[in-house]
Amino acid sequence: MSMKSVLVLRDLTKKSTKHVQAIIKYADSQKGYSLMEAFIALTVLLMLSSLIPLLFIPIQKPPPITQLEETSLFFSMLGKEIREGKSIEVNNNSLSVTLSNGNVLNFSRYHSLIRKQVNGFGHEVWVQNISEMVLKKHSDALFAVKLIDTQGKEYERYFRRIE
Repeated sequence: MSMKSVLVLRDLTKKSTKHVQAIIKYADSQKGYSLMEAFIALTVLLMLSSLIPLLFIPIQKPPPITQLEETSLFFSMLGKEIREGKSIEVNNNSLSVTLSNGNVLNFSRYHSLIRKQVNGFGHEVWVQNISEMVLKKHSDALFAVKLIDTQGKEYERYFRRIE
């Protein structure tokens, strides 16, 4: 390598170093953010904020027990049908309510459901997740309905007909 080429190389290195130093000095003198830096910061913020709901999963309350609510509503609606009915018959674990217009409502267990049928037709689900329905007639005016859900919990209510 000749002396001339070494001097040229040194001059190029000095010029390159001066250019790099000038760029660094310019970048240091800038006080704001670039648009790209803002997008990157926003993206990181959104990704982190999407993880926040996962932190609350262990402290959330379990959902309310809907079986109790559904069974209470069933007993309430059944009481309304019994009050409006002319006569009630209990046979074969099925409850038949004869209305004043002649229609016969039948409440029976169908698989894991309690369903209502009108004159033997229809399939209106009144309660779900029931493993057993027990009807006991104590007298002409008093009978009991006991439901056992698929979890084994029992719900019982007495109904009295006032004529």
